[in-house]
Amino acid sequence: MAKIKLAVAGDSVYAARLTECMRKKAPDYLEVAGCQDVTKLTEFMLQVQPDLLLYEQGAAAQEQIPEAVVHIQLTAEQDAGQSRIFRYQKGSEILRQIFRIYEQSSKKKLVCRCHTADLEITAFYAPGGHELLLPFSLSYASLCGKEKKVLYVNLSEFSGMAPLLGEKSGSNLSDLVYGIRQKKEQFLLCLQSVLHQTEYFDYVLPPENPQDLYEVREEDLACLLTQLQEQTEYQKIVWNCGSFSQSAQQVMECCSKVFCIVKENAFGKYRKLELEEFLRKETRQRLWEKVQYLCPQAASGGFVQGGSVLSQLQSGDFARQVQELTQDI
Repeated sequence: MAKIKLAVAGDSVYAARLTECMRKKAPDYLEVAGCQDVTKLTEFMLQVQPDLLLYEQGAAAQEQIPEAVVHIQLTAEQDAGQSRIFRYQKGSEILRQIFRIYEQSSKKKLVCRCHTADLEITAFYAPGGHELLLPFSLSYASLCGKEKKVLYVNLSEFSGMAPLLGEKSGSNLSDLVYGIRQKKEQFLLCLQSVLHQTEYFDYVLPPENPQDLYEVREEDLACLLTQLQEQTEYQKIVWNCGSFSQSAQQVMECCSKVFCIVKENAFGKYRKLELEEFLRKETRQRLWEKVQYLCPQAASGGFVQGGSVLSQLQSGDFARQVQELTQDI
């Protein structure tokens, strides 16, 4: 995806701080530039050639803005209307609204990868597969769910999640994606029809057919992420990315953190080296910076025979190991 350029024009301290805030929250495909000397805006626009212009009132005249540039005004009016954004909000929320306006204006489908104040996104991945990927990520979701409203989404093929949680059959991620494609305006009904619950988190089962994971389109994921941010009350989404599919990579790029589970043996080290080499390439630098490697041990934090596996994931020795390793519950 080609990079999108966002310019922020304004000579106030607020405009400078907003520019810096959005730089920190910007996804990989967004560049943010600031113009504080509004007397040189025309020159600035010619030099930067932005796709989007966010400007304070009085900072830009209509003739200074090229026709192809989507322009959005910051306003003090709370009922801002189209192509105007209420300025007294958090920078992350302003950025989310900018993406929405740009999508509507340019007709481009974008994955809303900016982090909002009310939604954290975390992914788990294990290069080459790992038997602890499912229990570790489920335990993490349970621990987070004691303080926040959590949704767990599984992109892993044959993870064992359904039999572990006692789900013999039922709607899954395939049904949710199909529902999004057919009836976007009824997203909450589609989501409700595929949701399952535990004591601490809601979850969506992976597709029964792994091929469905590779047929999730970019626009499907874009709609899912956007709707989860705009229409639900979830504060955290935990993704189990069992394979490095295109969908899983998109999810990881959306996340503020990616926990990568590796084994402490020779083959685990080789897989880690291969993954690091892959992520160090220029186009994946931002993703590489998000990855944190974990080496959980089943033996030191194992499970009691005959006990409920789910309850041990939530509060047993294994859960304590998860909490110690992640350190951000």
